[in-house]
Amino acid sequence: MSGARRLPTGKVPAEVLRRFVFPYCGVPCDRVLQGPGVGEDAAVIEMGDSVLIAKANPITGAEGRIGWLAVHINANDVASCGASPRWFLAIVLLPEGADESLLENIMIDIHDACCEVGASLIGGHTEITPNLDRPIIAGFMMGEVSKEKYVTTGGAKVGDLIILTKYAGIEGTGILATDLAGILKGKVSNAFLKKASEMLRQISVVPEALKAVEEGGVHSLHTPTEGGLLNGVWEMTEAADIGAVIYEEEVPMADETMHVCQALDIDPLKLMGSGALLIVAEQDRTDHLIKALNEIGVKASVIGRTTVKKEGRILVKRDGSKVIIEAVHQDEVYRILDQYC
Repeated sequence: MSGARRLPTGKVPAEVLRRFVFPYCGVPCDRVLQGPGVGEDAAVIEMGDSVLIAKANPITGAEGRIGWLAVHINANDVASCGASPRWFLAIVLLPEGADESLLENIMIDIHDACCEVGASLIGGHTEITPNLDRPIIAGFMMGEVSKEKYVTTGGAKVGDLIILTKYAGIEGTGILATDLAGILKGKVSNAFLKKASEMLRQISVVPEALKAVEEGGVHSLHTPTEGGLLNGVWEMTEAADIGAVIYEEEVPMADETMHVCQALDIDPLKLMGSGALLIVAEQDRTDHLIKALNEIGVKASVIGRTTVKKEGRILVKRDGSKVIIEAVHQDEVYRILDQYC
């Protein structure tokens, strides 16, 4: 099309989704309680007394342990709707000339991750694909939960508090420390680089998501994936049609993330954030919820609050200045990989 703009690497921008994706969703179905929408983690389908939660997500920005990541990233979004992950399908695309060992290692990682989250691999597709320079996996996870307990991103209410589990930028830190290890050596100590690469082990949010729903008072759960914490907050508030105030000094950040971000000159708040979970909950349930998460070994911090939409979506910087939180059009991981790879 003449004059059409080129899209950046990563997520398709929300305004493009609204124009070119959401209008073309096939036949409407009244059993679909939650379909495609900005910020929504998964589909919700009525199944009588229960609902089926269904999520599809690819792994394209990482090379190491992509099978393991594919399971956990999809499991996270199913759990963020309140359901335990149960059934997984995978499309595994390998570059031409790939060794059999590559496929075996990917499948071992998928098996191990499925065992960790309690899911069964029930099908999929494998193929050797022309013009790929790295393997790609498209995963599809399903789970089931009672109709009364499911949660959506758009359920956040004005006056809630916003909690972040663990740290910002977990997945991005692990990916960059692994895939750009040669570039980071000399800029980041070997000890920090090793710890940074191991941060991918923290990728699952299934335990804290299910625990939060069990404790009650939760209106919204959302995983800040591409675009990091800031994009996660924007998606959550956009889905709920509300505003928010986030305080930078309250956002927990691992030392490893800070070292990697400083070395590569990137913004940790816009860095791929899988491994953390945004929880939007009633104010009077927040202390109880944080205590319950701590008891299962999950760090949790209040980082802000929700407001009416007309007050905007604001990040209060450490120096007291305020900036508007907008959709992040390209995650820092993709920007840096485009630069170095």
